[in-house]
Amino acid sequence: NKNYLTGLKNILALLLVIHFIVTRVETAHLHSQLRTKEYILAPGVQDFTPASAHSVPDSYVRDASHEYLSLLGNFTAGNIEEQYGLLAESMSPQLKVRFLAEVDPFKARVKAENISETLTVTDKEIRAAGTGYYQITALARKETYVNNEYLGHTDEAIELVLQLMPPKSGKRWFLQINTLTRQKAETFKTKRGY
Repeated sequence: NKNYLTGLKNILALLLVIHFIVTRVETAHLHSQLRTKEYILAPGVQDFTPASAHSVPDSYVRDASHEYLSLLGNFTAGNIEEQYGLLAESMSPQLKVRFLAEVDPFKARVKAENISETLTVTDKEIRAAGTGYYQITALARKETYVNNEYLGHTDEAIELVLQLMPPKSGKRWFLQINTLTRQKAETFKTKRGY
């Protein structure tokens, strides 16, 4: 009878230890899953805010899209290398390679002819396109100058797909550009039935 109680106590103690270990492992697993959905948002160089893919404030997406559109459309012959370099750093690896290859001849022409452009966004729509993805559609007016002489303007439609990315060393922005298309506004409106 005494051995029976001792054995029962040992079994009960073993079950408690197993239960404790299982709950700790489960808690650690749930905690790691929670952390994989958490990112650091960097709206400014010194300002970091924890957030998850479901709770990114609209202002962060709006500010990032404004920054990207400004880098794309506002340049001079003297700063186009820097502007497009900064923009390319925020792109996915595939888009970055394609973008830099496509803009090389354009950058050479801008420098040779002393071209500058300004881009004024007239209308912008931001839509969440799945967890951590954002579709940006901007209608804008591009004004072109050569040697400080105004050549005219073109209305354009610019589309971006941004993806919320976990922070990486050397990455300033939390939203990565996965796609970037730029076309005349008339073409865009015809395709979309505006």
